[in-house]
Amino acid sequence: MNNKLSSSGNSTAAFIGRGYLKLNAFLFLTFIGLALVLNSCKKDDYTGEVSGVCPTVTSDPLNAAVDVAVNKVIGLTFNTPMKGATINSANISLKQGTAVVTGTLSPTGDSKTYTFTPTTPLQPSTTYTGTVKKDVQDTLRSFMVEDYVWSFKTMPRITLSVNPLAPAVSGIVTGAGDFNQGSNVTVNAVANPGFAFTNWSKAGLSVSTDANYLFKMDGNVDLVANFAPLASVRTVIITPYLNGSPSVLGGTTTGSGSYTNGSAVTIRAFANSTYSFTGFTQDIITTVNPYTFAISANVNIRANFASGGPVIGTAVGPLLPSLGGAANYSVLTKSGISTTGVTLITGNIGVSPAAATAITGFGLIMDASGEFSRTPLVVGNVYASNYAAPTPSNLTTAISNMETAYTTANNLVTPAPVVGLGAGNISGLNLAPGLYKWSTGVLIDPNTTVTLTGGANDTWVLQIAGDLTVSNNAKVQLAGGAQAKNIIWVVAIKAMLGTQANFNGNILSKELISLNNGAVVNGRLLAQTAVTLIGSTVIQP
Repeated sequence: MNNKLSSSGNSTAAFIGRGYLKLNAFLFLTFIGLALVLNSCKKDDYTGEVSGVCPTVTSDPLNAAVDVAVNKVIGLTFNTPMKGATINSANISLKQGTAVVTGTLSPTGDSKTYTFTPTTPLQPSTTYTGTVKKDVQDTLRSFMVEDYVWSFKTMPRITLSVNPLAPAVSGIVTGAGDFNQGSNVTVNAVANPGFAFTNWSKAGLSVSTDANYLFKMDGNVDLVANFAPLASVRTVIITPYLNGSPSVLGGTTTGSGSYTNGSAVTIRAFANSTYSFTGFTQDIITTVNPYTFAISANVNIRANFASGGPVIGTAVGPLLPSLGGAANYSVLTKSGISTTGVTLITGNIGVSPAAATAITGFGLIMDASGEFSRTPLVVGNVYASNYAAPTPSNLTTAISNMETAYTTANNLVTPAPVVGLGAGNISGLNLAPGLYKWSTGVLIDPNTTVTLTGGANDTWVLQIAGDLTVSNNAKVQLAGGAQAKNIIWVVAIKAMLGTQANFNGNILSKELISLNNGAVVNGRLLAQTAVTLIGSTVIQP
């Protein structure tokens, strides 16, 4: 019996012992789990400090910021106090490409905020990338969930220099500095005694002969103001005469100004309506118009005009591509024409391959023939690809002709093009007949005028690799008898005319053409996508 009791007592003790072991194991695991919870965090976008929320950071400048000052002190603000020992160059960096930007990483009075001051100013118009590694810790020993990577771009810079600098400084330039991308800026050149300003140049190419040069910022710009000793500078003065007396009634001229001795000078006369040009006299005697000569002395020239009579001189400018069947339309598109407000179009309009449903806002009334429709908003007919024959075939031909005309006009190289005039901002300029080419967009500022001056048969082709933007109340006007039908604007992206804009010429656009309220176009709108109109007027020339 004693053995049995002894055996019973030992079994109870063993059972109790095993229970304690299980309890101890449970308490241990619970402690470990609690420790993990207290020292972990979850991914959360909430920026306030809450226990259990991961550290997050906000940068100054923000991600994708542009036009950042080159002397910018970089700011980093966390949502929770940080463990300062982890805020170091191993965990926080700024790079330009693969090159590390050196600088000083400093705390502020707030343990949530730190700054990075570059050792030297940042480079202009340059993209930088910053990184905050997830290895940084807050005071609760919580890590960030993932690396924070952001980038920004500094504002572009204008750098100016003077040529020549020796044996004496030839002039003074102002306007250098850092400016926002896309802003309009003006640089100025003033000749010192004994010199005359000749032109601004970039990469060795002349970009303007205006001492007060206005252009649009597009990346860094390095300009040279070129001057010449007065001993080597020659002047051209052209005075319009009408019927033997000084007068601007008969016409206008181009070519007056200062030129380096021995350089080529081109002078041109533009007769006003009902007048004719009869020839140049005085120091230059010729009826050739335009006339080019090598200048070797100061010259005074009379540009003589008379009432009526033929204009002397032949047409100037590039050979315009044929519009073919597209010439029969004021508005022709591939994908649609829409209007709101009181729009008036003089001439036919058409869409193809889009159907008539792509012509909206016109209130179309189908003609009995089924070949076209009418609307009070169009002084002409409306055509669509789903109308009765021969309309679909005619539209297919017209669209093909439009595309061919665009390609031909965009590939013209004769005469030698004027490249990059005004750096894309042509506000206030007077454009003689010719071929013009921009690798950027072209802008006409609000309330400014661009003048195309030439004879009735002169031509212009303007090749634009970006958008054409004609701002509110801007004008493209004609002078000297120039005609809108002889002007082609070749636009590689979009053509956008603002409120009350007044425009002359045919637009061949690769994409959208849009006219805002009150815009008036004397020309054709030929788009390879769509045309949108808001209370606009289009007159086929």
